[in-house]
Amino acid sequence: MWRDPIVEEVRKAREELFKQANYDLHTFFENLKKIQEERKARMISRIKDKTMCSKMPDVIEFTQCKDK
Repeated sequence: MWRDPIVEEVRKAREELFKQANYDLHTFFENLKKIQEERKARMISRIKDKTMCSKMPDVIEFTQCKDK
């Protein structure tokens, strides 16, 4: 059976994060929230300004621009 290396990497990272949280789901998500806050500048979010659709059509989902 073929194994996707990207999926394997994600699963390995998930397991490491669970291990750090002592396999406690609440702690796991609290840790994820902390990581998200620390890396906020690197996070991608939905674009609220539809004028960006014409500037970056290959980056933005079509559904965000279709009612422009």
